[in-house]
Amino acid sequence: MFLSTNDIGGAGIACLNGVERLRNSGLDATLVVCNKYSDSEACIGVFDAHSAWGRLWILLNHLYCKMRKMLAFGKADPKYIMFDMQISMVSAKKILRLYGKRPDIIRLGWVTDFVSAKTVKELQTLTGATINYSMVDNAPIGGGCHYPWDCQGYTKDCFPCPALSASNKRAQKTLFFKHQYITPDMVISGTTNDINRAGRSLLFKDAKKVVSYALRPNPYHFTKVEGRTFFNIPDDRYVILCGASSITAERKGFKELIESLELLKQQTDINRITILVAGGGCGDFPTGYDVRMLGKLSLEDLFRAYACADLFLCPSLEDSGPMMINYGIMAYIPVVAFEMGIALDVIRHKENGYIAKWRDVKDFANGILYCLENQERLCSEIMQLNNDIMEESKKHSIMKSLGIEMS
Repeated sequence: MFLSTNDIGGAGIACLNGVERLRNSGLDATLVVCNKYSDSEACIGVFDAHSAWGRLWILLNHLYCKMRKMLAFGKADPKYIMFDMQISMVSAKKILRLYGKRPDIIRLGWVTDFVSAKTVKELQTLTGATINYSMVDNAPIGGGCHYPWDCQGYTKDCFPCPALSASNKRAQKTLFFKHQYITPDMVISGTTNDINRAGRSLLFKDAKKVVSYALRPNPYHFTKVEGRTFFNIPDDRYVILCGASSITAERKGFKELIESLELLKQQTDINRITILVAGGGCGDFPTGYDVRMLGKLSLEDLFRAYACADLFLCPSLEDSGPMMINYGIMAYIPVVAFEMGIALDVIRHKENGYIAKWRDVKDFANGILYCLENQERLCSEIMQLNNDIMEESKKHSIMKSLGIEMS
């Protein structure tokens, strides 16, 4: 049984796709969500958006959670993305009634505003199931934030919390609340970067920690000619792709990207470079670049953009992924990223991309320049190398670590 707050959005879709892959392998898997939006038979919802009553309950619950958060935290620094982690919208017994079976494994994705650590422990007590927390962001290890940045509060007591006023102890109280219910027999999984954090955390330092990440072939396959024709880009351009679902967010690092591109101008001729930006407004790019703002793309058009690109840039500073790095790797183009998220697991420094020192804009610019100057060598080796990395990722399957063999 998988648990997720929603079956939409990046985390929800990833969870639903995981369940459907298990089903296609002949395994009995079901996703139980708080709010169901999809039509998938692999998913059961506590509240179903397909009915008027369901939509009303989802709205009321959203308002309730928002009010709880405001009362708990007051005015919080938005970059930490604070949630009230003590909320549980449904009991363990109701989840099991909806599921209708006794699960052997309960895997948690993004469960904020759905179930608390207390409810998860009750599920374990009622079923004897193995509990697997997934590091979807860093919510499992802290007292309310989804991203700790350079705060180390999650390693001890979450006080004082940099996201809250100096006297607000809610993060500390939440951390200690969770500490009662997260036990060493639970498993936590995620990328190397996230698991390193989990290993330092108060909550999971004694738990079983599993490095887990996945690479799969992209769902659409377009040639470079098809991609460049679609976006009307001449063959002689060097095309850089960047983007994110929320590129105005500080954690997505577009401020640092823009600073890096300004430095790059001083080191090389940029006249032949075209930059494609997938997503909404993200600040002013340096003058001199040919920048194409693509806006929000359909998934199919996003892969057309990957097909026509020579390089993908991921300036994210706080991220468990992002999935766009996976797409870039399996589009067989070099990827430049800061040392965070899945970058540490799938980028081989100076072989299929470049890992820049965290938030170091000069090193990020050096990474772009390195890929520009070594384009021919990188392109000649990248397909075999990235296929090998994809095969290696199968050894890091969380399902395999939990004793489930997939065909």
